[in-house]
Amino acid sequence: MTSEERFGVGEDGFVVKGIDRIIADQQTRARAMFGDDVDLTSGSALRKVLDAAAFDTHELWRALESQYYGTFVSTAQGPGLDLLGCDLGLHRRELRARGTVILAIEKGETDRRYAFPQGTVFVTEPAPGKAVLAFRSARAAILSAEQPTATVEVEAVTRGATGNINQSTTLRLDHEWARHNLNLGTVEVKVVVQQSFHGGDLGESDAAYRARLLGVPRTVWTQEALLAQVLDVNGVRDAAIFDPLGGVEATRRAFGTFNFGNRAFSRERQTGSPYFFDIVVAAEPGWPWNSGEALIPGVYDEVLDVVRQWRPVSVFPDILAANQVDVGIRATLVVEAGHDEEAVKGAILDAVRASVNRLRLGHGVLHSDIVLSARTAAGVVDVQHLRLRRFAPAFGQTHYGGATYGGSQELSVGENLNLAPDEIARFSVDTSMADLQVVIT
Repeated sequence: MTSEERFGVGEDGFVVKGIDRIIADQQTRARAMFGDDVDLTSGSALRKVLDAAAFDTHELWRALESQYYGTFVSTAQGPGLDLLGCDLGLHRRELRARGTVILAIEKGETDRRYAFPQGTVFVTEPAPGKAVLAFRSARAAILSAEQPTATVEVEAVTRGATGNINQSTTLRLDHEWARHNLNLGTVEVKVVVQQSFHGGDLGESDAAYRARLLGVPRTVWTQEALLAQVLDVNGVRDAAIFDPLGGVEATRRAFGTFNFGNRAFSRERQTGSPYFFDIVVAAEPGWPWNSGEALIPGVYDEVLDVVRQWRPVSVFPDILAANQVDVGIRATLVVEAGHDEEAVKGAILDAVRASVNRLRLGHGVLHSDIVLSARTAAGVVDVQHLRLRRFAPAFGQTHYGGATYGGSQELSVGENLNLAPDEIARFSVDTSMADLQVVIT
């Protein structure tokens, strides 16, 4: 038997015997049993019995293939993947319920715009025996006295079916969050649930669950083990661990004062002596950093609680907020005639936002990636003179690392936007740095 004729478990995985090969083998055995002159035409009774048995046999082969690949995290699906996750102690997470609300203002001042950024926190009214549920907006909304309402998509802060609220549920703006992040003055804000929320009772996709399982560390105290726990905290977009195993602590005052010619670069840490390392955390837009800024828990305290359970004795973390870098673009779009210019711009901004907001800490924005994202929009023939822009961070968004205030930077055509290890890119479709000119062909 040649290698091409081997079926079942092999060096390249599991090879299923095809339906044509099963039928051919059955016909060969039928001729060996009943003679070469046996009637195996399509209308014979024996042929119909053999064909029916062949389909059942083929289903058995497919079931064996599924059972084989269901034993590996990289190929298992559905319930098989859930069982492997239970063995690793990591269960499939529930999704966050999503829905839409109508955001409205009353008594707004004339000639003033009220901005509600992405991540604006809404909460349910307190009720006896019921916990207060919190929700965050998925997009920004800008209201004014002339346009006092807007439809905003929101998602639950807590995963699970508890976020599937009914249409009759009353929501309001989180006053504590608004006090720290907004300046509304005397305007009154009302939130009306447009329809019942859904999706909280569903589990995350196999692809997302598989990625988490493949990243589960097999050791107790490593960068990967700690990072996996930090990334699982609500409100954490990304995180990075700097100097967790020893070396110079660059964020401390002592850095730069060592006389390397007269003393050792470092020495072995004595048992019981304290050692500090840095965890840089990038929070999701609008998520409070400290507890007390909103009804939802702050990212800093949640991460600190997780690290305390995983750190060794006398090893302490410095939890630092990442610097958010707002990214903008300027380009000329060549669009086919007959396409709506505003629709094309909106599609491009959505594509660029998805591309930039997927980047991790320290990952720069590539000019080529933005061009490819822009050209995926329907009707776009070419993207010309694309320049990346970088906003100077707003006061309070830079925590350490030497940021520059006072203006934005526009790069040359084809130049990439590089970021420091403690910086993370952010793009909003509402940013004023998106300057797109349209040329109709």
